[in-house]
Amino acid sequence: MFLLEDRFDFKYAPILALSLSEMEALEQLPEKDKDLILPIFPLKGWMSSQLLENTLKKIKKTIGDRKWIAYFDNDYLSGNKNFMLTGSYPREVFNQLVELKKPSNGYNNWYKFLKDIPEAIPTVFLDDLSQLENQITQLISLNRGLTFVFEVKKLALTSYNKTIDTILKLKVIDFLFVYDVGTIGNDYNEYYQPLLNLISKTRELIPFARISISGTSFPSNFAGYHKGENSIYERLLFNKLKGAIDFYPTIYSDRGSARIEKQSGGGNLPPPRIDYALKNDWRFIRREFNDSKSPEDGEKEHLYSLCAIEIMQQDYWSKSLHLWGTQMIELTSKKEKFGINTPQKATAVRINLHLYTQLHYDYVLEEIDTDEDWED
Repeated sequence: MFLLEDRFDFKYAPILALSLSEMEALEQLPEKDKDLILPIFPLKGWMSSQLLENTLKKIKKTIGDRKWIAYFDNDYLSGNKNFMLTGSYPREVFNQLVELKKPSNGYNNWYKFLKDIPEAIPTVFLDDLSQLENQITQLISLNRGLTFVFEVKKLALTSYNKTIDTILKLKVIDFLFVYDVGTIGNDYNEYYQPLLNLISKTRELIPFARISISGTSFPSNFAGYHKGENSIYERLLFNKLKGAIDFYPTIYSDRGSARIEKQSGGGNLPPPRIDYALKNDWRFIRREFNDSKSPEDGEKEHLYSLCAIEIMQQDYWSKSLHLWGTQMIELTSKKEKFGINTPQKATAVRINLHLYTQLHYDYVLEEIDTDEDWED
């Protein structure tokens, strides 16, 4: 799967939440672009579904029979309000996930779950290292390659070394290392040297690995701003590391221009905002309600249309970029009913543009033939 001699056509491995915005953004990409994306899905329940099988159905609807990396959304379990208050989960899907995470017999439940999903590439649980050897031995038998996700901010060097030692002991050769820096900002340079040192040290023991650097820097607050831009710091960090790491093949990863911590939204309707993804930054146009506690009839749709019109007047707007996301902005500028009229739809548009832009980062976007008709 990840070996140098394998046909590895993937150019981008985003960590994408199983949410409406992310999945719509991915589903609406041209089919040939989906072929080049290896999504990492932290598993959780789909919307308010009772069972995990509905999550798998949604993944298949979104990307068909393409490969994807099965990860685990720990926050989905630990952050559930019902569990924190009562000690029990509200739906069966939570209990299914608890069972998958049990470390007994080398995380055997995780292995058995993945065994029946041929498209799923397993990630290795690193919570209970006493089960690591047994777990890796089972997952290797699936013959799909392995993915190790290292959460950089929480990473203990002893645990990392134990993982590397186990890989060497078992002679594992087909794997992807994802170094996830989480949420970062203009301090991204602080991660450069420690990561370079860690990866260089790993190279002394492991001659070949495919590696990825992931993170997100999408801002959490736009209050007070009508328009602006925000740098994509995870891309800048990756570019710098890629330039220094010539001994391992690299693949770009991020959170698809989404935040890791989802915002609750508060009591008021968020001001309409449309984001436009470029290669190294996000641009945005934002409009305020006259009274956010009580918007006037049609005011929300009107403000979204003003945002769209202004976006299309900017120098960065590309008239020749024919994507679902750009079509949605065009529809919104005309106040069409299928245009952007909710924060969720606006987020899906941004992510759709971001995924496409990062996938084709090394190319002139306007020269790429998207090849497919749009669908409303």
